[in-house]
Amino acid sequence: MKSCTFELIVNILTYAIKNKNDAFSQKDFKNVVYTKEFDNYDINEKIAEGFEYLLKRGFLQLKSINVTFYEKYILPETIKINTENYTKVFKDLSKRIILMHEGKEMINDTYEVKDDYANIIECVDIVNAGFLSTPDKEEIKTTLSKILISFNVETKAHYSLLTILQLLELKSAIKIKIKTKECEFAANNVKFNFIQFNDNTMLISFDKCSFEIDNIDNILHIDTMDSLSLVENISKSLEILKTYPKNEVSTLIEYLDNYLMDKK
Repeated sequence: MKSCTFELIVNILTYAIKNKNDAFSQKDFKNVVYTKEFDNYDINEKIAEGFEYLLKRGFLQLKSINVTFYEKYILPETIKINTENYTKVFKDLSKRIILMHEGKEMINDTYEVKDDYANIIECVDIVNAGFLSTPDKEEIKTTLSKILISFNVETKAHYSLLTILQLLELKSAIKIKIKTKECEFAANNVKFNFIQFNDNTMLISFDKCSFEIDNIDNILHIDTMDSLSLVENISKSLEILKTYPKNEVSTLIEYLDNYLMDKK
């Protein structure tokens, strides 16, 4: 991300929020949003790096794949927006969402997007692709959920917004504890549905209930419903994946193998 700036990333996410029901390309964004505030030099490269950042953070999804500059992107269905339809409001919301994970300075100074979330986002996409049997899919979703929950992210929040977004994509059964300034909640055997950003709060929706929270700090604890250790989950998932054609599951196997090696 040597030439991508925080302001450009905010503008891309703002555009995605404003067009949340429609897929758009990098060229669409450039034609509508590009202004003199960005240097003309290498603008296409800067925009491409901004899209890559948001894609690798789970804030954008690929809708269709064509020639690189005309790939279509869309806001994930798991992200809902409930605020006034004004550009300034959307832009403020975009800044708030991005800064829940990392600071402005980190974005401006980072030369490439770290692969921790990029790799697991790719694995989540593969699991959701549809070629796994339902029991096998649920087992591997549980494993990926445990890996996400185990991530220690250097933010003020106990859990990263990016972890929550990928748990939303997995929709694996979990138990969760939430404490706000006014209330304390607990729920067992629930599956994430979506997260909704309001003007000053967030609504986390599950299949059986929903909670309104002030920020990610309100989430005290998340865990899966099974009693296996993470190492046991990974080993079980690897055995399952070995029964599938290698070309379909090689990325998943490589990711789980590497994660297991890092933990030993």
